Amino acid sequence: MRDALRLIFVCSSLIWSLQAKSAAIDVLQENTAPIGTYIQYYLEDTQVLTLAAAIQLFQQNKFISSNKASLNFGIGSAPVWLRFEVNNPAAAAVINRLSVETSWMDKLTVYFVREGQLVKQQLGGDELAYSERKIKNIFFVYEYAFEAGTTDVYIRAETPDPMVLPVYLNSPGQFASRHSVVDHSYGFVYGAIVTLMAYNLMLFFSLKSRYYLYYSVYLFSFLLCNMSYSGYGYQWFWPQSPVWQQWSNPLLMMMFLLSGLLFATRFLKTKYSSPRVYNTVIFVCSIYVVCELLAVLLGQQVIALTLSFTFVFLFSMTMVSLGAISFYAGNQSAKYFLIASVSHVIGSSITAMTVWGITPYSTLAYRAVDIGMVIDAALLAFALAHQLRVNQEARVTAEKQARIDPLTGVNNRRAFYEYTQPMWSVAKRKHYPVSVVLLDVDKFKRINDRYGHSTGDKVLMQIAGILRHDARSGDVLARWGGEEFILFLPDTDLSEAESIANRLRVKVSQATLTGIEKHDRLTVSMGVAYTEVTAMSLDDLIEIADSSLYRAKTQGRDMVCVESASPEIS
Repeated sequence: MRDALRLIFVCSSLIWSLQAKSAAIDVLQENTAPIGTYIQYYLEDTQVLTLAAAIQLFQQNKFISSNKASLNFGIGSAPVWLRFEVNNPAAAAVINRLSVETSWMDKLTVYFVREGQLVKQQLGGDELAYSERKIKNIFFVYEYAFEAGTTDVYIRAETPDPMVLPVYLNSPGQFASRHSVVDHSYGFVYGAIVTLMAYNLMLFFSLKSRYYLYYSVYLFSFLLCNMSYSGYGYQWFWPQSPVWQQWSNPLLMMMFLLSGLLFATRFLKTKYSSPRVYNTVIFVCSIYVVCELLAVLLGQQVIALTLSFTFVFLFSMTMVSLGAISFYAGNQSAKYFLIASVSHVIGSSITAMTVWGITPYSTLAYRAVDIGMVIDAALLAFALAHQLRVNQEARVTAEKQARIDPLTGVNNRRAFYEYTQPMWSVAKRKHYPVSVVLLDVDKFKRINDRYGHSTGDKVLMQIAGILRHDARSGDVLARWGGEEFILFLPDTDLSEAESIANRLRVKVSQATLTGIEKHDRLTVSMGVAYTEVTAMSLDDLIEIADSSLYRAKTQGRDMVCVESASPEIS
């Protein structure tokens, strides 16, 4: 059964091959897909063939019929000859555009042959300046009026770059329509990348965070790299530099890959969280750069391209690994980075394998890196936004903690002054009454000595809780130092302040404190100061409260002493 199936497959392939070899393209029929299945090809060995030699080899059945819509021979391929027939069933000539839609061919010569005789020859390729192209396009486009009958078309292609040859034959109108879609799709990609790049540059200049700068460089490098291999760079930026056009692919790929790793290691803080991984990445990148530059200096374009495409795979795997390591280490922003890296890995891997000839060519596969990069860029923007939010929250938390006493959880001196200064200014301007209460725990040293400092800390925490619970909403409570607390009472006269202080004193003395025996009843002494004097400073009022507290301590403790500031104090 298996042998029978194999025989059927071989026979079917042979029949299909013979049909493909004899088929001719009808110029009146619109072709939306590449015409590779109509093409026969021959790879040169060491000898450069002339057109006459190529025709003779075809007549000797040395050409091989293609079974793919788009031909792909990989990096460093020998020069290849393509041959196909075009039939015009009409009486009048029909103009068509023949396009080879790979932007990096170094030499591309097209021959139009009728009855074995050369009718027209057109040159093309990146060895010519862009301005020399008769039809200005990112691809290589040749216009020809096909006479009635059959015309043989021969194409000789030569390049050290990946030999990818999607060949199209369209009417001028269909060609323009199809390439309008191509231009608009690239415009969308470039617009999205430029927008993200500009936005992150603005964030860098406003926030001074280098993450945004590294990310912008990464996006800019991708933009240049993409324009290089798509052909828009040659069309827009270096149309008179064919040498740079031939070397731009490997060099700009290197720039893109290195900038991506620079951003990744800085954003994920790999140097500090995983120093061995960071050192390994630096070591491998250094070797890659040295080898790439040596290949450029020695003029070995095939080696330079092979190194770059190989490093694309290493780069993709490294980006995913760095994201996974960082996420495992607890960096929540790394989850966006990880998803972004996976999308980029999928896109760039599909494109690299397509360009390298590992997988069949298709427009979607060829453009997969663009799709992956747009997703990658958007997700990395989310990652940066998440990192910014985390940093802001951490900054707010740190600022808040800088104002909170770590033991008792109430305000410290810094926070006390920040909150009370505006209230004090209003009170002075409008002559509102203001009172301050200073509180000190009586014989607190005895608590520490008898029960230990741990219990003493718990006692202070419980007293702070009582004060916080019973203080009014507009009052400002703070730990003043040691076992002292301060209470700022806005819009409060002396009698009301004294009443509040006595209520708090009783609350503390009646409280059941954890770790303290019942016979060791805890008490507090309080000093209250009050003023309506506009020339007085807040520190002056606190000093008066401190004097009142001192009197309460010397007169027997567990009491409240009050004092109204005299107008003479300034």
